[in-house]
Amino acid sequence: MANRRPGHAAASLSRLHRPQPHPSLIRSSTAIATPGPFSGKSCRTAMQLFVLCSVLAFGAAACGSRTASPPSTTTSLPAASTTTAPAATTTTLSPDTTAVLTAYRAEWASYEHALATANPLDPSLAATMVNPLLHEVIGNLVTYHQEGIVGQGSIQLYPRVSTLGETSATVLDCPFSSGFLVYKRTGKQVPPITKPEHDAVKATLVLDGSTWKVKSQDITEGSCPAGY
Repeated sequence: MANRRPGHAAASLSRLHRPQPHPSLIRSSTAIATPGPFSGKSCRTAMQLFVLCSVLAFGAAACGSRTASPPSTTTSLPAASTTTAPAATTTTLSPDTTAVLTAYRAEWASYEHALATANPLDPSLAATMVNPLLHEVIGNLVTYHQEGIVGQGSIQLYPRVSTLGETSATVLDCPFSSGFLVYKRTGKQVPPITKPEHDAVKATLVLDGSTWKVKSQDITEGSCPAGY
């Protein structure tokens, strides 16, 4: 991870994710009912019947019961928009699971905070990561600082705990980011400029004393983990 030039950080913590909402798929349909029985030629026929019915009492009673039906129009509402973003869960989580997910989110937040100024000495890094990830991230930030590169934007996370033990845990995620790297002096984006996309993240966390921290993170670009 330390040797790769960042594009979007879903490729690793050394690169900043760039989520964009997928376009909504909206469909609508309109159904028009057929005209009523007394429109056009049918109306003239009805007037002739009315004259005939005025002579024939029984016919008048029968014809007098008929009424015109105005044309009707019905329009269906657009279908609800859909996106490919992972669905939110309402499952009640255990305290241990919540602690792991909180630690995972804190690790991403600390990286974004440090990347905003390319600060390898940001204390939040060591508070949320351990080696080898911590060493790799600090190495990348040192390079960014030397080259005048900083990060902008934010990331949306959808983490789930895959495995949870007494001292280690695995988190799967399908983040989508609006973040990118720029040269601080010019404000121009750092190449290669890649398109926003979901990526599969597999993070390993360990219990460091009484605090969960991220130890490693594997990224597969362009796809979500199974189940998302």
